Amino acid sequence: MNQRFMHFSAIVLAAVLFLSVNILSDSLFGGTRIDLTERKLFTLSDGTRTLLDDLDEPVTLKLYFSRSLAGDAPEIRNHADNVINMLEEYAAAGGDNIRLEIIDPEPFSEAEDRAVDAGLTGVPIGQVGENFYFGLVGTNMTDDQEAIGFFSPERARFLEYDLTRTIYGLSNPDRPMLTVVTGFPLEFGPGGIQAAMRGESQPYGIMQPMREFFDVRVQPRNWDSIDPETDVLLLVHARDLTEAQMYAIDQYIVQGGKAMIFADPFSETGVNLPLPQGVPNPLDRHESLLTPLFRAWGVEVEADRIVGDRGYATRVNAGAGRRAIIDYVGWITAGPDALNSDDVVTAELQMPLLIPSAGHIRQTDEATLDVRPLVLSSPDSQLLDAAKFRTRPNPQALLAEFKPDDQRYVLAARLRGPVNSAFEKAPDGVEADHVMQSGEPVDLILVADADMLDDRYWLSRQAMMGQQIAQPTAGNGSFLINGLDNLAGSADLISLRSRAEGDRPFQRIEELRRAAEQRYLAEEQALVEKLSETEQKLAELESKAGEGNSELLSAEEQAAIADFQSRMLETRRELRAVQHSLRRDIDALQSRVQMLNIAAMPALVLLFAIGIALWRRRRRIASQRVREV
Repeated sequence: MNQRFMHFSAIVLAAVLFLSVNILSDSLFGGTRIDLTERKLFTLSDGTRTLLDDLDEPVTLKLYFSRSLAGDAPEIRNHADNVINMLEEYAAAGGDNIRLEIIDPEPFSEAEDRAVDAGLTGVPIGQVGENFYFGLVGTNMTDDQEAIGFFSPERARFLEYDLTRTIYGLSNPDRPMLTVVTGFPLEFGPGGIQAAMRGESQPYGIMQPMREFFDVRVQPRNWDSIDPETDVLLLVHARDLTEAQMYAIDQYIVQGGKAMIFADPFSETGVNLPLPQGVPNPLDRHESLLTPLFRAWGVEVEADRIVGDRGYATRVNAGAGRRAIIDYVGWITAGPDALNSDDVVTAELQMPLLIPSAGHIRQTDEATLDVRPLVLSSPDSQLLDAAKFRTRPNPQALLAEFKPDDQRYVLAARLRGPVNSAFEKAPDGVEADHVMQSGEPVDLILVADADMLDDRYWLSRQAMMGQQIAQPTAGNGSFLINGLDNLAGSADLISLRSRAEGDRPFQRIEELRRAAEQRYLAEEQALVEKLSETEQKLAELESKAGEGNSELLSAEEQAAIADFQSRMLETRRELRAVQHSLRRDIDALQSRVQMLNIAAMPALVLLFAIGIALWRRRRRIASQRVREV
């Protein structure tokens, strides 16, 4: 009886201890979370934590996820778990300033109506018109709203950036100020204000999206200062600058201003623009390089060199009198292989960039900036003399004389780091507190071309119902807006990089899939060809007699038709068997992995329990022997 009482008391005490430890742990470590993933998928970056710590008012994040409709989409379910885990990390790090709500907008419910009103994108599924939602709506205390329409698994690498960008937009709801310095007539088009008033010219296509997202201020030609409220400075073919204007740009950047710079060693668009003085200058090089500033920053864009690229050459009509389509090495079509897939500015561009007569960016030995390429040429590239492009370039001759350098050139780059002023002091007549060196790292995007923002290189206009409809033909406009939007965020937001993929396939399963495909693909292809040949011969025989005239066929031909039909059915059966075999090994391994995942932990617990029981039994036997002795 004493032994039973002791066992019962031990069980009760163990249960009390277990509950006490859980209650104490929950009170002391309730907010503690440990990221055990190999690539730290749910560990927030320092930039995000700084932004969350600096929030002045609560932000409410409502995740609309149609969990009840995601049963047949394992990829979406896994991605949704990652999104929810990341949002919970934000809520834990933000404390009372991040309020997280997870809503399942069931079909035809009020929650679905709220999701639609917020602008979330519903994906139709099923046969009864049900919509699947997987998006986020964020609001602040003044009812400003930011939304992520749909969390696409393809954009999983930028999940933290998208969430932080949403919170930053809610904490800074006013449109950022964009100051533009340009040598192009962006506001009125190539004909200037007079042509625009006559309806003969219209603003450049980039002006519309810029005005949608920014408070745009275009500097007049005789400007002398940059508005201190400027969030981002945009320089597009900024040429013929006075010393005072160059100094203003220098000091804006040295003092921490953000800028996107399109500097051109030779502007094809500039050649066709009327000069301010009205008299053409045959010595005009049509360049817009800020050489003194670049030299102080430790970067260089060569004035007399254009990147020719045979690997990414653009197909153009270069015929005289007759059509002759040829690769023009002077115009670069920068597709996915040319773009940095790890930078938010270029990773999600849906269309390639068209970059005409571009220069290249080089980091000098004295550079203090970190130069991270955004756009690269192909290895099949060569630096060409800019003089070949200044007077009617010959695409055929350029292609015939092309000799690649076997080097990839940087066409656009992100610059980050400390910079020095290009000036020892303020110019005469300028009153300013001169700053010689930046206190914090500066953030810039430099592009060695300006023509890419001209409409003819990325936009097609068509008249429809009396209206001019603009249709993008390249991703140049999106590239510009992505860059400006990224720079308009805080330094913490700009510092965010893409993360590792959360979806990690089983390597062994992938190896089996590839091996199975190699083993069965040849057999499957042979059967498909056999089936096609049989169907063709059968069709030829049946075409000899019209419908209902099978008596016109000879006995041999009717027997042949019956034989071909039998062969066709047998071939289809063999084809189905091969296609089934293609998945057999993979399915078997997946079943074993699933069984292991299900049974491993209970088996370990069972083995542990058996080991404890054996150890206790040996101790009991040993103690009995001691008492007997």
